[in-house]
Amino acid sequence: MGKGSARSGGKSSESGVTRESTDESYVEPRGPLFRLVLYDGLASEAMGTLTAGVFLVGFAIELGASNLAIGVLAAVPFFVQLLQLPGVILVERLRLRRAVCVWASGIGRCFLLGAAATPLLPPEIAVPALVAALAIHQGLGAVSGCAWNSWMRDLVPPAQYGRFFGRRTAATTALATALGLLGSIFVEAWKRGEPGRGALGYGCLFAVSALVGLYGVYLLAITPEPAMAPVERRPPVLELLSRPFRDGNFRRLIVFLAAWSFAVNLAAPFFTVYMLKTLAYPMTVVMALTIASQLSNLGSLSLWGALIDRFSNKAVLGVSAPLFLACMLAWTVTGQPWLHPFLLPFLALLHIAMGIATAGVALASSNIAMKLSPEGGATAYLAATGVVTAVCASIAPIIGGSFSDFFAAHELAFQFVWKGGGGEVALQVLGFKAWTFFFAFAAIVGLYSLHRLAGIHEIGAGGDRLMLRDLLLEARRSVHSLSSAAGLLRVARAPLLRLRSRRAPETAVGPP
Repeated sequence: MGKGSARSGGKSSESGVTRESTDESYVEPRGPLFRLVLYDGLASEAMGTLTAGVFLVGFAIELGASNLAIGVLAAVPFFVQLLQLPGVILVERLRLRRAVCVWASGIGRCFLLGAAATPLLPPEIAVPALVAALAIHQGLGAVSGCAWNSWMRDLVPPAQYGRFFGRRTAATTALATALGLLGSIFVEAWKRGEPGRGALGYGCLFAVSALVGLYGVYLLAITPEPAMAPVERRPPVLELLSRPFRDGNFRRLIVFLAAWSFAVNLAAPFFTVYMLKTLAYPMTVVMALTIASQLSNLGSLSLWGALIDRFSNKAVLGVSAPLFLACMLAWTVTGQPWLHPFLLPFLALLHIAMGIATAGVALASSNIAMKLSPEGGATAYLAATGVVTAVCASIAPIIGGSFSDFFAAHELAFQFVWKGGGGEVALQVLGFKAWTFFFAFAAIVGLYSLHRLAGIHEIGAGGDRLMLRDLLLEARRSVHSLSSAAGLLRVARAPLLRLRSRRAPETAVGPP
């Protein structure tokens, strides 16, 4: 349901949501529809935070998993994205995206309860059972995500993607940060109270996350679904799956996203390893830097969302992606002796800048994929981007890990040398060794992805050129909206306004 479906001078009702004559009145950013999509996002984020990343690795270690098993657990989420291909066929055949999403999510999230019970199994089968349960959960999640992406593409007007999903992402990012801290505190407290039984503590987190995820399934079940456009004939499977690649403009987007995904995952997974092993920082310092990055990510989402709606997704990518590449390249100087006195403040600024850049890239890249997908037929297009980027994201860290030992034994240095007066002074300006080789190489691959971005055509309200002046003005406006007396009053009155809005009569939102 894009702009073209609006009719001037009247209103219509679709899936229980009143749509006025303009798209701006169709989806209220704080209306009932937004709350359903928001609460589902919060439930999914809570589930993902407590069952992935640090918690998943800790759970596997407590169960006695080997390094190979931990590597398999890290690779599974990417490889199961290939299941989006049968997901496309399922959605196009049934043409009931909500049903596919709800059933796939519901069944998959039940397997989290099985993962939570693995500490009760014999040690020799606990880890394989954990891998199997999570593989099924994540595989069905890929099928569910395929249907969800197409569903949201038609549910939210393209003119509101930036604000709508920006606010949703901001809320889920804030929740992920808080839950990460609370979950860590719970696990440490459990280990102190139940020494030798840490796996049970992680199992409790998995059980809670499964219940929260199932509540998210209920929210999905009552969210409206616009009917998919009727088709005169059902295209053959190969024709359906090849459509995104035969669309020249979308094919250029896929190439950009593939190159970008490869570049980022060639370096980003090893930033933490580099800080812990090479720079020898304690875990508390690394966690503090990570939180700083998450908070800057959260704080900049509204800025990027407003700029996307004012200009275009491509314009935001043209600013945020080079910023991220500059940060990636800056990692190559962190091993230089002349930077050691200022290394920690430098890393803090680097993490803050990376958080800001990541927010813009993530929001704009997901939005532009939705926007360039055809209305009513976005399933195959969005699945194609998911599959291609997942494959590149899974290959990149394997390459990085495979060649790490080779580059650890080699070094490339650039020096300034001064000779004269019977002496010689050498100053090493830049040096590449071990992981810094990958950081530099990843930045080069990222530059290639920016070259591919230039060929993508997107119609935006303000064009593809986003000037620094526009960025600074929007940032100033965002800060003033919170720092001024009116902004503070608005924040203080938010709970009361929300309570009033719930008491006021609203257009019903529910299953059609």
